[in-house]
Amino acid sequence: MVGLVTETSTETPIVLKGMTWDHPRGVDGLRASNSLLVERHGVTIEWEARSLLAFGDQHIADFAREFDVLVIDHPHVPDAVEAGGLLPLDAVPGIDELARESVGRSHESYRYRDAQWALGLDAAAQVSAYRPDRADGAPVFWSDVLEHAKTGAVLWPYKPVDAFSTFATLLAQRGAPLAASIVGPGPFLDRTVAAEVIEFMTELSRAVPAWCADANPIDVAEALVSDESDHTIGVALFGYTNYSRPGFRDRLLAYDDLPSFDGLSAGSTLGGAGIAVSASTKHPEVALAVAATLAGAEAQSGPYTAGGGQPGNLRAWRSAATNAATHGFFRNTLRTLERAWVRPRVAGWPDLQLALSHLVRDAILARRLDRAVLDAIERLPELHLRQPEGVA
Repeated sequence: MVGLVTETSTETPIVLKGMTWDHPRGVDGLRASNSLLVERHGVTIEWEARSLLAFGDQHIADFAREFDVLVIDHPHVPDAVEAGGLLPLDAVPGIDELARESVGRSHESYRYRDAQWALGLDAAAQVSAYRPDRADGAPVFWSDVLEHAKTGAVLWPYKPVDAFSTFATLLAQRGAPLAASIVGPGPFLDRTVAAEVIEFMTELSRAVPAWCADANPIDVAEALVSDESDHTIGVALFGYTNYSRPGFRDRLLAYDDLPSFDGLSAGSTLGGAGIAVSASTKHPEVALAVAATLAGAEAQSGPYTAGGGQPGNLRAWRSAATNAATHGFFRNTLRTLERAWVRPRVAGWPDLQLALSHLVRDAILARRLDRAVLDAIERLPELHLRQPEGVA
């Protein structure tokens, strides 16, 4: 590969097209980093944004041809690679440093078939949020969550994709992670533990408002910051550092580790986003260079986070400045991120996850779990997973 473009250009900047997801966390930090890209590479990126739902469900191959760089969710990597939609990033200078500086297993989550297909741009996992003007902190144990919920203080988002995330998190916390058979020894589903987890989720659903069944983490955060709501705590929701920054909303949220059964906050479903390069780009060298810059400490600890992004770089998470600007968001949730559970990297997983999301949420709404639901969950790998041997 020809050396990547790294010097400042005095010519008109190259304009790349980028796709991200539609939220200040997903857009604003990237746009704020454009001046750095112009300075370092003579490049600017015009960012388009798709909905959070599309970010989680839409296949990358459906839109990759139209863009140069893409912000993606790691479970979509295998399908995108098998469709020929992405360029490998192993030759990016400094990739070993980026791997070391990645929060938790974020960098690793974008590896597939012994190659790197995205760089950790944004790190997130299911955590807790609370109103610091109403509470001293977030619950440590799930038993505490139920007690608080009975007073009407708790919100928990469990629209299908979030019901899936909580289901997977609780399975991991109980020592029976979902899809163990794909990444190592163990069953795809421990039926006994799964039944106990759904029973717990059903109990929690009875204690939170009915609208939580159609809510996502953003909906819960918006409700918590509203003075029209008496709710104080949100649990099992992906963190959004924007809400912990003064001025983003009239009220501030503080974030903390995820509740757990043992107080260790392990097992949270890893989310976040990576920066990838489309195989259709006409500027591969430049696109690889800007991807590395956006994932690097200079951008992540600087304009990306200052502009509203949620970094995936450990230097930014440990920075005194970023923590001071976000009510300690990064420091308070880092333990959860470092102990998070990573969804398998296997072709067909997004479709399996979508189907599983609806099965779990429907079981919660039905207020019961019968054998047919567990049978249906166990059949999902056969129906959706196409190449389980491709896990890296």
